[in-house]
Amino acid sequence: MTITEGNTLSLNCSANGNPAPSYNWLLPQADPNTMEERSVVTITNMAKSHSGEYTCIAINPLGNSTCTVNVEVTDAECLVVSPARLVVKHGDPASSNCSSDTPVEMGWESTQGGVGLTDNKEVKILNWRVDSLTDWKIKPSCFTDGGQCEKQLDITVYKLPDSVSISYRKYPDPMVEGHQYLLQCLVQNIAPIGRLRVTFYKVSATGEQTELDTRQKAKDNIKTPENGTYILHFTPGRDDDGAQLLCSAMLDLGPEGPQPPAVVESNRLNTNVHYKPQITMSPGCFSMTITEGNTLSLNCSANGNPAPSYNWLLPQATMEERSVVTITNIAKSHSGDYTCIAINPLGNSTCTVNVEVTDAECLVVSPARLVVKHGDPASSNCSSDIPVEMGWEAFQGGVGLTDKEVKILNWRVDSLTDWKIKPSCFTDGGQCEKQLDITVYKLPDSVSISYRKYPDPMVEGHQYLLQCLVQNIAPIGRLRVTFYKVSATGEQTELDTRQKAKDNIKTPENGTYTLDFTPGRDDAGAQLLCSAMLDLGPEGPQPPPVMESNRLNINVHYKPQITRSPGCFSMRITEGDTLSLACSANVDYLPIIAGLASVVILLVISCFIYSSYYKHTRMSH
Repeated sequence: MTITEGNTLSLNCSANGNPAPSYNWLLPQADPNTMEERSVVTITNMAKSHSGEYTCIAINPLGNSTCTVNVEVTDAECLVVSPARLVVKHGDPASSNCSSDTPVEMGWESTQGGVGLTDNKEVKILNWRVDSLTDWKIKPSCFTDGGQCEKQLDITVYKLPDSVSISYRKYPDPMVEGHQYLLQCLVQNIAPIGRLRVTFYKVSATGEQTELDTRQKAKDNIKTPENGTYILHFTPGRDDDGAQLLCSAMLDLGPEGPQPPAVVESNRLNTNVHYKPQITMSPGCFSMTITEGNTLSLNCSANGNPAPSYNWLLPQATMEERSVVTITNIAKSHSGDYTCIAINPLGNSTCTVNVEVTDAECLVVSPARLVVKHGDPASSNCSSDIPVEMGWEAFQGGVGLTDKEVKILNWRVDSLTDWKIKPSCFTDGGQCEKQLDITVYKLPDSVSISYRKYPDPMVEGHQYLLQCLVQNIAPIGRLRVTFYKVSATGEQTELDTRQKAKDNIKTPENGTYTLDFTPGRDDAGAQLLCSAMLDLGPEGPQPPPVMESNRLNINVHYKPQITRSPGCFSMRITEGDTLSLACSANVDYLPIIAGLASVVILLVISCFIYSSYYKHTRMSH
């Protein structure tokens, strides 16, 4: 850093560390063995002899951290122009002061608002002012008698553009996906053009604005108004259909200019993008089975511009010119590939659906799969297209073969307690049989998190083993255990997820899941937990049930890290000024307080024992 002679220097050093660090400052003039034992260094009336390196050292029992600031002390100026830089709109007023620490004869040399040398009168301040600034290249300069000292006022005169417009270099008719087009943005009558930034944007049909690119002329010395043309190569995609294109002109004149910088937007170009069809059938090109006698309906749809026409190529090699194919009372002869073709002038897209026609089922179980909580009721129906004698075989809720032919038979249990139940619907003679798929589940009795070995203390960078215990849950193969960290500010982060290999264990089990955890200093004050989620698929509870564990508080020990701002740096300071440097570090004070408390308690107990011993000895004598 640099600092002017006579000013005050203040440096503040801070660091993170646990236990809390102490601070030393090594100054440029000091003996290497002599240090300032404090976090803040302040020097008033800085002189050139104070130039040099100022090093902060933060120390605790685990190590140390250093940071060096290089300070340069510079001469005080003979003339000061304030403000030293002006940004003025063409035709607006402008003003600046020229000052000196001691009275001198001074003047302003300028094409507008010039002030002659003060007549035999020494002053400490002289004003330059213009009511309407019209000279684009003006360079006012403050000077002293004899020209011993001179300071120039930096002025930028600006003008916003008369207009901003966007167009195609060659109009696209039509605009086609994947082709390249040249956009041009014309900015008229703007100054200074070297500070102009032109940005191209795309606004989607939903109103979302995306920046495409930014263009800027090379910074030159042109100060008068100019026209500027900026170009961009644009390659549209199908998603750009219906979007708009525009450009904006921003005159960025730095911190002394208008804030935020002045921006002028162009007109908007509507885009109509032509592209070949893309079939959007749901669930896409697929295979399917259908039972004899049912109705097949296939609907083909596609995105395309212009809008596509549709043809269906059927298994019998016939073509149907429509988007929907419907076949009632379907037979096995209708099995095969059904291909949809979507066509427009830019191309075509095809999608094939393989249809297999199967025999009508003798029995249908509905629902075919159940997920039931242990102890809850359960029910399913078995049906047939034609009346038959049927029954249900099950450990719970079994139904014997009916005495008469029926088309539907219900299986029901008021409280399902058999973990491995497999109800099966059957017909007379066992010619047809269908099994009901049942999953019986139970939520855990408890979920808890702990360390495999308790860390005392927990140190940054070391590894510790966490374990999550889930008790009495079924089926354990559908359990997912997730470990989380909750920061001191309440932000929750997922660390990892564990899951047992899916097996056939259906009865309740206990599960232990482990995770290696390596803490950092940012984890101080955070909490650790785990959650157990039983994911039973779409037939199970939605959303899947989740049970959280207790929370572990963590206290991380770590060495200091200096946190002073702006860090280790160089500076200049003027002779006679004050230099102040502060060193500080972040730490956790709880271990220090606990240690001091332990020492005090031991001292009190020792004093009490000694007092009792002394009193007993005196009495015995």
